[in-house]
Amino acid sequence: MEAQNRIKKNQEFNRLYKRSKRYYNKNFRILVSNNGRDYPRFGFTVTRKYGKANKRNKIRRRLKEIIRLNMDIFENKDYIIAPNFQTIDMDYKDLEKSLKHVIAISKRHIDE
Repeated sequence: MEAQNRIKKNQEFNRLYKRSKRYYNKNFRILVSNNGRDYPRFGFTVTRKYGKANKRNKIRRRLKEIIRLNMDIFENKDYIIAPNFQTIDMDYKDLEKSLKHVIAISKRHIDE
């Protein structure tokens, strides 16, 4: 995933937590907000309840790769993706399917 597609600053995360719409499924919570740019941006929230840093980084790496390969399904918005703790044990295909599902839910509600 390119650097322009990342949300890193704490100030931006706080702004998005306050004004974003939230969408859920069994494995993910995502926050979506307009960004006024020509490209989507992504941030990840993986807390310590997932375990040590190697497990948290593993889930982040998988999510970044899923996003990189499926960039066409995302609109030009800001997304904060917060996986639930049981996603650590999921294999890659199930993780991808679940993320696509929650993105589809968000698109359906945005279009209405």
